[in-house]
Amino acid sequence: MLSTLRIRHIGVIDDAMLDFGPGFTALTGETGAGKTMIVTGLTMLLGGRLDRGRTRDSSTVDGTLSLTGHTELAEALDELGADEDDGEVLVVRRVTRDGRSRAQIGGVPVPIGTLSRLVGTAVTVHGQSDQQRLRDPDAQREALDRFAVDEIGPLLTRHREIWRERSALSERLTELDALLAERDRRGSALQDALERLEQADPQEDEDASLRAEIERLGNAEELRGAAGQAALALVGDDDGPAAAPLLAIAAESLGRAARTDPTLAPLVDRLDSVRIELSDLAAEISRYAEDIDGSPGRIEEANERLHELTLLVRDLGALLPGPDGPAEDITTLLATSRTAAVDLDRFEGAADERTEAAERLARLEEELVGAAEALTDARTAAAAALSEAVQEELRHLEMPDADIRVDVTAQSHRSHGRDAVAILLAPHPGADHLPVGQAASGGELSRVMLALEVALSSSRQDRSAAPVFVFDEIDAGIGGRAALAVGQRLARLARHAQVIVVTHLPQVAAHASTHLQIVKSSHEGTTSSTVETLDRPARIRELARMLAGDDASDVALAHAEELLDEARAVVTGMGADRSGSA
Repeated sequence: MLSTLRIRHIGVIDDAMLDFGPGFTALTGETGAGKTMIVTGLTMLLGGRLDRGRTRDSSTVDGTLSLTGHTELAEALDELGADEDDGEVLVVRRVTRDGRSRAQIGGVPVPIGTLSRLVGTAVTVHGQSDQQRLRDPDAQREALDRFAVDEIGPLLTRHREIWRERSALSERLTELDALLAERDRRGSALQDALERLEQADPQEDEDASLRAEIERLGNAEELRGAAGQAALALVGDDDGPAAAPLLAIAAESLGRAARTDPTLAPLVDRLDSVRIELSDLAAEISRYAEDIDGSPGRIEEANERLHELTLLVRDLGALLPGPDGPAEDITTLLATSRTAAVDLDRFEGAADERTEAAERLARLEEELVGAAEALTDARTAAAAALSEAVQEELRHLEMPDADIRVDVTAQSHRSHGRDAVAILLAPHPGADHLPVGQAASGGELSRVMLALEVALSSSRQDRSAAPVFVFDEIDAGIGGRAALAVGQRLARLARHAQVIVVTHLPQVAAHASTHLQIVKSSHEGTTSSTVETLDRPARIRELARMLAGDDASDVALAHAEELLDEARAVVTGMGADRSGSA
């Protein structure tokens, strides 16, 4: 339910606060008072645009929306992080003259699209040029589904479950077909490549290590001689000086001096460390010289192994490419081979999985056909019931000769079934049934839309999440008994929903439980409007003004009071009927 609406600086309205009742609220006022601005403000809460001509420096609309019964909306707002107060949330929309727009829900800034999507689940605005429910095929199908939700809802849920599973399985089959095609194209070659690689059993960086070894073996004599000379220079022999004997002499001399001066002891220790390190170094150099294998057999063996690895990289590099292209060394080839092994694992069992998936898909297709047929049957039955319900409402709305028909026809299969729903109208006997948006005049279109809303709302089982309907000039082009009928059906709709109506007809306004008047005033050449909530005497005066253009005429006042009392009796009777049928 929409509890309050505050409008600031839109058109002639400077600052107006509207308190809506839970049932039927009528908005009336003189021509030019700003009734349209109220609907404009409500539309802004749904993400609608504001004409620059109606915008001041900054135009703002605040709306308080009750979340009672609107479980999905409450959950969406909770996920958004919006604040609520006693089950109500504040919605704010601000538009500046330069076109900038801001929106907040429960203190959280949101895009305009989010504002429209969330608030639009609770509030529906109907105007002379905004009756899309009667024009959009999807909206008409959804209306029929809501009308018979108990019968259609479970069938629709089941159909969508099968549709989703079938869609996922179809995608998987496409993936499996691509995988099997890749297997046919590359599988054998990958298997042969991995077997050849396994037989060769290369190691990480083996080719680089072999090249280094071959280089070393090719210069074995030179390397052995250089190592021998280095070892000799370190440890020496009996024929010449060397580093080790000289270090021994230095250590012995410094050791004698340290016995006289203890401060030299650390230097003696360091000399001993150098002697030990030099000895170890000489030993390693000697072992290196002894270990160099300069035999032709080892060089030949290393060259053969390197040739084998080079052929592997050449032959398999393009078949097992890496992210940067064909592998150029053993290390990269080994890495890409692991990816190829994963691909082969994916190939394994793909054919069996595809067979099972195809069999399951065939069963799902049969189930989907059955689910769609059940939906069509349920919708066809519901269409007849909806036609009858709307037809009855049209009779009450002074359109007894109009014939409404809800057709269910076949269309391409989609997630909601294979049914297209169209609401058709023959406005008078002998006329062809045409889409209602084409067959009805403006006033007729308004009444058909109202008849549809009443029929749909009467079928709702959950009364806690009552929607909010805003009707702008629904009574345009009608009067007399038709106006009374519209007022009565709006009151009937208000039993199941909150109804806010901008009207110029007293017969409609008299049926409201809450009556708001837009009051225009002029001061120093400027015109502004405010909104007042009318009590019974004020309502009678406003109805008299609407009836005769004179709120002081005794005749008009008497007529207005009579109209109000008669409307109250009708509304009270509706309540009694409802209690009796509960």
